[in-house]
Parts: sequence; C-alpha cells; structure tokens
Amino acid sequence: MENDFYFQWHLTNFCNWRCRHCYQSDFSPQSDLDLAGLKAVADNILSVLKKWNKQAIINLTGGEPLLKKELIPLLEYLNNQKQVKELAIITNGSLLDKNTIDKIKNFKKLNEIKISLDGATEESNDVVRGKGAFKKAIAAIELLKPCKRIEKTVMFTLLRRNFTETTRMLDLADKLGVNGVILERFIPWGRGEAIKGEVLSKEEWQGLVSRLLQFLEIPFTPELFSYKAFWVRFKRTGPHLFGAPCVAAEGGVCIMPNGDVLPCRRFNLKIGNLLERPLDEIYNGSEVLQDLRKRGKLKGKCKNCLIKACKGCRALAYALKDDYLAEDTQCFK
Repeated sequence: MENDFYFQWHLTNFCNWRCRHCYQSDFSPQSDLDLAGLKAVADNILSVLKKWNKQAIINLTGGEPLLKKELIPLLEYLNNQKQVKELAIITNGSLLDKNTIDKIKNFKKLNEIKISLDGATEESNDVVRGKGAFKKAIAAIELLKPCKRIEKTVMFTLLRRNFTETTRMLDLADKLGVNGVILERFIPWGRGEAIKGEVLSKEEWQGLVSRLLQFLEIPFTPELFSYKAFWVRFKRTGPHLFGAPCVAAEGGVCIMPNGDVLPCRRFNLKIGNLLERPLDEIYNGSEVLQDLRKRGKLKGKCKNCLIKACKGCRALAYALKDDYLAEDTQCFK
C-alpha cells in the first residue's frame, strides 16, 4: 500500500539452529544492540516515516528473535508508537512456549507470527533445518492456535531438494489450521553459499509456478512474473494466491543487528547505518537504490522487459553474478 513502508528487522544473528540454506555465517550475538540502541534505530525510522506521512510494517526476526532478551521490551515500545501500523515475528518456533505467548499476545499491533518449515515431512524438513526442527515447529503452531487474533503463517524456502513438496506443504499447512504459506526463493549467502546448486533453475521455477496454479485452479497471468515470492492464504472460500513484488528501493529495507541497512536481507550489500544517518538520507541517497529505480540500468532481457512492474530479483543476480544489475536467471519469460 502507498502509505506503508516495510522493514525486516534482524534483531540478532544469535540462533539455536544451523539451517543449511541460511543466509548467515555468523551466529553470535556480538553485533547486537542493547535496548537503548534498538530504540534509537526505531526513533530514527519512525521520525522519518512521520515526515513522509507513512506507517511502518515491521517483521522482527533474527537469527532467532526469541533468543533476544530485548524482544518483549522492544515490542512494547513499538506497539505504542503511532507510526507503527503492524508488527510480526519470524521465528523457527523452537523456543515458543505458553509463557512467551502470554506476554506477546496482548500487543495489539502484533498480528502475525511466521514459523519456518522447509519440508512437508519430518525427514525432508530436518535434513535442511536440523534434527527435531519439524516437531518443534508443529508444536509451536499448535500452541498458537488459541490466539485467534494472531495470524499464523508458514515460511517455506524453495530449494531443489524440496520444491516438489510445495503442494504437500500447502496441504499440511491447511490441516494445521494456519492462515497461509509464504513461498520464498533461495538466495545463496552465508551457509547457503555451500549449496549454491540448490538454487532453482528457470525451468524448475516455471514448473513450480505451473504446479502451484494447477493446485489452486487458477490461470497464469503476466503479473506473476513480477512476484519474487508467493503467499497462499487459506480462506473460507478456499486457498487464494497473492504475490510479493520486490520492495527493494520501492518501499522497504532490511535492518541488521548493528543498525546496518540492506536493500533486502537476501541482497547482501550495505547501504548505510541507522545509528549514523537518518533513514531518508540512506534511502534517497543510496547509489545502489538509485540504480535499482532506473530500468535502463538493468542488463540482459530484464532491461527491455515489457512488464513494467518487474525488475527481476536483484538479490539473486548479485548472489550469482556479483552484479545486482545482471539478468534474473530464474525468469522464464
């Protein structure tokens, strides 16, 4: 929406899992800010959004955000800010318990908890995320069920080893009673660099889209090319498909544990730090973001693509080609 600005805020790199596809390589809390630092970052972004007459939609994550002792105080602080519209937590679910749920469920702006699963079975999930991860994620979803106000969403990263399980994952999520599933591209950074071969080819991406549309019984439309992720929501009338266009340079940024700003978390290129400069200076002054806003700077078939809403996945281009303006190799147009 025009008046919304999206943040994926990584509060810590500290994590209790070592997922094979993780975009981190450092899993320590050494870059973490204390509560005063977190509030300084929050005040920076919210003061700029007030000037822009925009509101923040903030996804708090890690690492594992439930390992961050400042999570609850920060949630309380953000929940009371006028410029904050919605809050969400992205977690592996392993540390979610009734005590934590009782603390967070009363924050009215916290309306979604996203839990990661990367396989529709214990075997396929745990080979990626670690032994016991599947059962703990399912247990977290069950614990959240009484909280009707908070939406529950499964996050599924698409790898060569698991993308054929997409419809099985949708069936599982529906049976679990969650509100939806987000299907994300795998971009090889951090630990994920060791498994670059798991990146889907354009033929595999096309096959995924075809199977997804067949499962949902909906036709292909050109706008699907612009979606860098898919969001399937379960409603009374059945599952509905929503897309996630790229927000890099177009209404969103990623914040790292030390206040660094990236175009998105999978676009691993620092463009500033929120403890050093205000958000508007970073967002409007970044040469990288300015490049992304100019279609004429794109290369390959992306440069002359007729789908104006799409600029390809710049994070994938940067990860695979070391050139964020390079052609999107997953595009099958």
